[in-house]
Amino acid sequence: MQNTSIRCFISCLMMGLLSISLSAQDKIELKNSQLEGSNAQGEFYWWKHQAKGGGEANYSIEYNDVNEGSKKALKAEIKSLGTKPWFVSSQFNQKFKAKAGDEITITFFGKKTTGNKSKIKLVFQSDIKGSFQGKDFIMTEEWKSYSHTFVVNEKSSNNQIKFWYMEVGATYLIDDVNIYKN
Repeated sequence: MQNTSIRCFISCLMMGLLSISLSAQDKIELKNSQLEGSNAQGEFYWWKHQAKGGGEANYSIEYNDVNEGSKKALKAEIKSLGTKPWFVSSQFNQKFKAKAGDEITITFFGKKTTGNKSKIKLVFQSDIKGSFQGKDFIMTEEWKSYSHTFVVNEKSSNNQIKFWYMEVGATYLIDDVNIYKN
């Protein structure tokens, strides 16, 4: 019982510290990063998905198992991976500006619904060669907040984020993506 109380306290403390840290940053207002806007074909506005080079995935909108306060989440069912790690991925198509030295923090909520391991890679990249940066996360079976800060190497107006799905047989849910700049 005491261990549960301590874990709850530590979890609340960490979320509070993350909130304080993010409030010192400027949120970059982007269209549909929250994954709520979709068209009649069941596709999210401003998001693009791929499965190529032997990769196979089903991408859809999840309406029932969503993050608290949300109505929709991105669902990716990974059938097979491609010959390169980035061949099965989701890309947020709205690009944003940043200059060298800027710190870009990306937060999102995610979970897995199937799969023993459910590794996902959050990617930050611009149109400048060598700008690629990535951070791996292991998804859990409960909705959880994930966050990582990238430091921009060179000025660009074409920065963007992607999610690479790294496990065959896994089903991923992603929701409430936010991008902050120091």
